[in-house]
Amino acid sequence: MKENKAFKILYCAVLVIFIVSVVMLGIRLVKLHRGNEFYRKIGGGQGVSPAVFSGSVSSDGCSASGNQGIKAMSLEAPELSRYVSGMAEKYPGIAAWLQIPDTELDYPVMLGEDNQFYLEHLPDGSPNPIGSLVLDYRTKENSSHFIIYGHNGTGGKMFGMLKQYEAKEYYEEHTVLTVVTPKAVYVCPIFSVRHVEAGSGAYQMEFAAKEDWREYVRQAVKESLYPTDADISHPAGIVTLSTCTGWHSQRLIVQAVLPEE
Repeated sequence: MKENKAFKILYCAVLVIFIVSVVMLGIRLVKLHRGNEFYRKIGGGQGVSPAVFSGSVSSDGCSASGNQGIKAMSLEAPELSRYVSGMAEKYPGIAAWLQIPDTELDYPVMLGEDNQFYLEHLPDGSPNPIGSLVLDYRTKENSSHFIIYGHNGTGGKMFGMLKQYEAKEYYEEHTVLTVVTPKAVYVCPIFSVRHVEAGSGAYQMEFAAKEDWREYVRQAVKESLYPTDADISHPAGIVTLSTCTGWHSQRLIVQAVLPEE
């Protein structure tokens, strides 16, 4: 009799845990759907800057898309910059717009008072597990290293697609990323893909001397999972995309050359 009663208690406990888990999963899925709908409505995932590549040429006269020898450049694209400027008026935390052409990585980049708030909130400030892409709050106007964080979202959402860069074949088809600010559009060749530890020297933002900066770039190239064709001889800056890998404190970072204005 006691065994039967104990079984019923255990059964009820397991049933309650199951129901609570299902409800929590359902709530999370609803929130994720709302997050995806928010980005769809403001243009996220729609490809805000493919026009940049239609008639652009690099400094060596080659097409800016699909060329392995592409050099960093800054392009004037008033319509794209106006788009981002308009978004920033509506959502004041927007610092830029990030896209990797021919992928779903096409989102605003937020700047807050810390690196945590927007990882857990949408650009409108509403809490959501999909979060936002976040520019490191330590960034200054004269910074040379711009670090952007994002969740390793399921289905390739946010920075979930970055793991595909672990394969050189994927890099060869997606060699640049685009950064749009209210003032300019930057086409940035990717020069390093690597695994690093959270809080390691890879996240250094201040450099005491030019040689320290050059050594950082050399180390990034050395640690890359594979060689790239990006020109790193005169980088004006670096854009680093960072996301978790699921392995404790290990992070995956994709780094690109930021051109001069």
